[in-house]
Amino acid sequence: MSTGDQSDFVRRLRGLLPRGWFPDPVATGSTEQAPVLVGILSGFGSALAGAWTLLQQVRSSTRLSTSTGSVLDLAANDLFGVGQFPRTSGEADASYLARIEAALIAKKNTRSALSAALTAAGATQSQIIECWNAADCGALLPAGATRGLGGYGASALRYSGRPGQFFLETAVTADVLPIVRKSVVQTKAAGVVAWIRNIDPTVLKSDFGGDIL
Repeated sequence: MSTGDQSDFVRRLRGLLPRGWFPDPVATGSTEQAPVLVGILSGFGSALAGAWTLLQQVRSSTRLSTSTGSVLDLAANDLFGVGQFPRTSGEADASYLARIEAALIAKKNTRSALSAALTAAGATQSQIIECWNAADCGALLPAGATRGLGGYGASALRYSGRPGQFFLETAVTADVLPIVRKSVVQTKAAGVVAWIRNIDPTVLKSDFGGDIL
């Protein structure tokens, strides 16, 4: 018997009855002297035990740190928007909760913030490329120059473009890719365009579809 189970409520209800009207409760292992009474009280005890269990679930759901199961998914929808912070396939509550708590205080808008968000989302192999960042694509060099990384707009570069956009190369599985996309949308600055190229490591197939964010 534990607090809130059927036997506990039977004990409590029996204790409320006037003494002398029914046989007293017997010691553990002894023969029950009022089986009909216990049967009736057990019916009430079952309903009360169910209500007690529901109360404990509701109580734990009032705090993010103690929420579990579908309630944790509902909390994510409430905090980030419906479907904006989904759980990965088979992800445990503890892992999902850790990602939610990290996202609530995560830095935004900067390259370092985006890199941290990608790591948290499971994209441990990723590369951010800003076309106007000399560290990524070299400097704006004279036509025909070959030194350095080649210069902005050089044909040897994989990408080129205008300011206000960046390119992201990742290597994640199909179930993690939606999480990566959501993380990019939630972290990048408003108005900045993100181009995502993913190569699924399980099929070695490049995916360009639907990745302009």
